[in-house]
Amino acid sequence: MLFKIGLNGNTENLIPIDHFGDGFISMFVMAVIQAIAESNNDDNCLFIFEEPESFLHENHQEYFYKTVLCGLAEKGHQVIYTTHSDKMIDPFDTIGLIRLEMDEKNQTIKKYNDVKEFTFENVDFETGEVINFSRYNEFVKTIEPNLNRLLFSKKVILVEGPNDVLVYKHAIYHKVLEYINDKDDITDKVKYANTFLNFENISIVCHHGKTTALYLIELCKHFKVDYFVINDWDFDEVELDFKLIRSFRSLDELKYDNVYIESPKKAMITNNWNLLNSAGEDKIHFNIKKLEEVIGYNSDNKNSLEIWNHINSDSIIINSNLFPETLASFLGLVKNEAIKDFEEDDLPF
Repeated sequence: MLFKIGLNGNTENLIPIDHFGDGFISMFVMAVIQAIAESNNDDNCLFIFEEPESFLHENHQEYFYKTVLCGLAEKGHQVIYTTHSDKMIDPFDTIGLIRLEMDEKNQTIKKYNDVKEFTFENVDFETGEVINFSRYNEFVKTIEPNLNRLLFSKKVILVEGPNDVLVYKHAIYHKVLEYINDKDDITDKVKYANTFLNFENISIVCHHGKTTALYLIELCKHFKVDYFVINDWDFDEVELDFKLIRSFRSLDELKYDNVYIESPKKAMITNNWNLLNSAGEDKIHFNIKKLEEVIGYNSDNKNSLEIWNHINSDSIIINSNLFPETLASFLGLVKNEAIKDFEEDDLPF
């Protein structure tokens, strides 16, 4: 079967469909499928698509989702498709979303579709959705630019801002190099370290504030995305002791203590406790008092070029104050001594 297209209604000069680009061809084929489905009033069909966003411009991906995929569903047809594009989903309607992941045995497993299990207080109980228009401001600031990275990543590191991204990418690179130093089977260790996050499907996402960080933590839990949170403590150790704040079992208990009552920075204490409680102790790291102090950057100039020059100098030390063992474990960079001993002493060959 040969299809010919008349551009702009020109039926006299028809052009074979294979003269067009792949994206145009994809749209045309889908339009034919939609036309067939809409003309069939007797049967409901099952449509299965594999990555329909392929070859489509980003804006056309969203157009195709709204017109073709949603259009078919609105006509009563069942539509199942795989996608790597956040333009092909509606973040305000996650009930039909299934997130798949590869496990340790390279088997595809379902990681998310348990909407009814979602119990966070900020869920919209009418729709069952965690993303709702009452929190649209948070959505636009933190979710919209990061939705693809959040939903399509195996793990996510949540950091405060761009300088944190700069520092932690640099630190992870050096930690990976350190980890693979004795692995002779890796021939290009520099390239391996440079691409480690990409290969492991780990993203670094800016949350730009502790309030929005809580929102992102909720979403990671909701979508069953493994996460690790990095924030500034915003207090010197003598001002506010981390272990003390961690010991309070509830926010009310904290608010009745003198450490809270006598502090002029009650909102900051509350934010820190909420983050610690929401993330979990093994899923969060606080830089005390702030990132710049931990890396030994003493200037008030937060220009990223100055930070970059500093972390590439010999003065920076990547120690546990910056890069805790919990982060190394999250990244899979902690060697299991039990396995190591087995490999060295008990191998049968």
